[in-house]
Amino acid sequence: MKITTPKGYVIELTPEEAETLFPGLVSGVRRQLRGLSEQASGEPVPEKRLVRRVLRRHRIPPAQQALYKALYEAGDEGLDFATLAATIGRSTEELSGVLGGLGRRINATPGIDTLPEAPGVTLLFEQKESAPPGGGWGWAMKPELRAALDEFGFSWMSGEEGAAG
Repeated sequence: MKITTPKGYVIELTPEEAETLFPGLVSGVRRQLRGLSEQASGEPVPEKRLVRRVLRRHRIPPAQQALYKALYEAGDEGLDFATLAATIGRSTEELSGVLGGLGRRINATPGIDTLPEAPGVTLLFEQKESAPPGGGWGWAMKPELRAALDEFGFSWMSGEEGAAG
């Protein structure tokens, strides 16, 4: 393996040496190659893998963390839109913005383009019709997201302060 530095120096390493010295670099290259082979195959990337990518892609903003936590705690029934907004300390208009930002994050995730259409937040949540008297609609967390959150064990899910996630 040859690595050329920004100043033009060339470093030659065996694959084993490269993995020992630069484990993040090597795993990143493997991840990129896996993504390219998925795109070349034309087959849709499994939803489970896409959900994991969404969660690991970038740092999760605090409003999205609050959204995940609220819907996680709500269980299979989910929350109607107004209650969800109140639970995360936002107005319904602000919740719409949080969901819009999350939808953009999801649709920009590598591998989403292998799906027939961009799913937005429906990759992670399912829309639920609320029962009377309130009526309306809301959201519930899909099992794939719940499983990934359990697996990753983000500290902000358990309420630990000052954790980066």
